[in-house]
Amino acid sequence: MPDLHSIPLIYPEGVYSVVDFSGDADSDNAICFDYDAHYQMLTYDIPVRKDWREMTLYNVPEDDLIRTLRAVYGKDGTLQKITAVLKGHETLLYIRYENEKHAKAEIRRFAIQNANAIIDQILQCTDIVARLFIEYYCDSDNMDYHAVIGTANQMEAVRQKGHYEDSCDYAGNYPSENIEGDNRMLITMIRCAEGHPCENFRYAVEIMSKHIEKHALSALHKTEDFRYICAEYD
Repeated sequence: MPDLHSIPLIYPEGVYSVVDFSGDADSDNAICFDYDAHYQMLTYDIPVRKDWREMTLYNVPEDDLIRTLRAVYGKDGTLQKITAVLKGHETLLYIRYENEKHAKAEIRRFAIQNANAIIDQILQCTDIVARLFIEYYCDSDNMDYHAVIGTANQMEAVRQKGHYEDSCDYAGNYPSENIEGDNRMLITMIRCAEGHPCENFRYAVEIMSKHIEKHALSALHKTEDFRYICAEYD
């Protein structure tokens, strides 16, 4: 594989690709990449104020990474973001926030955008819906947020099995597939922000869940005993 050069934190204003950098960047002032071709795994550390956080991306095609990686520098020469188009999808590898207020605003903006993408998928369901679940998970490094639809027919099947009293209120008992937005983007935006990642994640979860409740529920065909259930799983 061609050299995956480090990305300096300070560089002249502009947009650069991998080949625009040399291999002699100061590792204390650059984002250094480690790529495992066998597992298609990319690991690197990102600066968050005075600290560094390790990032890991899986299923990263080598050719996509080398061809499409872009580093964007602002007028003051600071690295603003790093992106790559992986499997046809623009992927955020790093974003710089000016301060905590900026980070909150950007996370909120994306959370609403992400919720809208999930809502669009939810509203494709034309069946009568008995349950709409939101499930989420965070352990600082890994995060997940998705919706699950439980139709009236599916809930009746769950009820007939009757394994326990509240069987109908657990998403895992329904065969529907998870409905997701862009979890990879969400993870990167949150882990690049100052503060504890799980606290920032819960901030995004609250925004997304309330937005979905406000804009999706009224448009669904629902049973009389419909429930909207948001829960963290482990």
